[in-house]
Amino acid sequence: MKAYAASAVFILISVGFVPINGASGQQSSCSVAPDQGANSTQVEIVDASGYGIFDEFDEDWGLGYGEYDLNPLSEDVYAEVMIPADDAMALRMELVKGYRYRFCVTYYLDPTEISDGSPPIGDVYLLADTDFDIYKFDYDSRFEGMDEALESIPLEWRDMATWLPFRDVHAYERVQQIEFTTSIDSDQTAYINWWGEEPDANMYLVLDNWNSSRSGNQPHEGMGLIAEVTVEVEERVMLPAITAYALVCLPPILLIIVPAVLHSRFHGWKDGNESKEEYGRSMPLVEGDAGDEWSRKDESYEVAQE
Repeated sequence: MKAYAASAVFILISVGFVPINGASGQQSSCSVAPDQGANSTQVEIVDASGYGIFDEFDEDWGLGYGEYDLNPLSEDVYAEVMIPADDAMALRMELVKGYRYRFCVTYYLDPTEISDGSPPIGDVYLLADTDFDIYKFDYDSRFEGMDEALESIPLEWRDMATWLPFRDVHAYERVQQIEFTTSIDSDQTAYINWWGEEPDANMYLVLDNWNSSRSGNQPHEGMGLIAEVTVEVEERVMLPAITAYALVCLPPILLIIVPAVLHSRFHGWKDGNESKEEYGRSMPLVEGDAGDEWSRKDESYEVAQE
């Protein structure tokens, strides 16, 4: 297991957000300034490289993992995170609906190490709580041939055997720089179980520099990386939930109601000067002299025929 002091140094450097030499040479299109930093009540940098269950037990067990409940992420974030070779770090945050989150990640080589000339390449994942737990176990277990075994499992069943990125799409592998956007469409409030209320659901932006069980990931090259991470937070207009039901149900209802109303109005039409008695008749009546005259004409026609 990594020594406690070494892990603490990486986390302290990351939390301090002190610009690291050589980490700002490549400009990202995200516009968050380095002096923005991060609100410690909304973002926590945690160790994503396993629980240490297969190593010797020491005081480093569970270092920096979900130590407190975070506030919803509503401010921009800038962070520089060191990821040693064969290791992983993550930004823990609570994403909520009503905001659009744009993530920008750029990898750089650690200037304190001697480079072999290869570009700084790593993996980036956005994981939910349960998948992050499985990811950490994946780091500890390192089962041989796990990537080939997963390829034989249908994708719709694969979440029962391993971790998957958020919405099955937010996995960016073998990249030097990546930008992506996501938003939450429902409340991420925790459920209540028999042992009390759980903390609100979290998301983890995982910065990966090891060879995981995914077949398409970037194997680590024995070099440490520095990740420059920015998160732009933008409020977005949210339509009421009833809007979707109205758009789906209203047209069929109108197709039934509108013809019925028109039919009723047509049959209920009357002239403004027409009396109520005349308006109530459904058929005109033939009566009086006019009726007698037509009867005489019919009789004359019959006599002529004879």
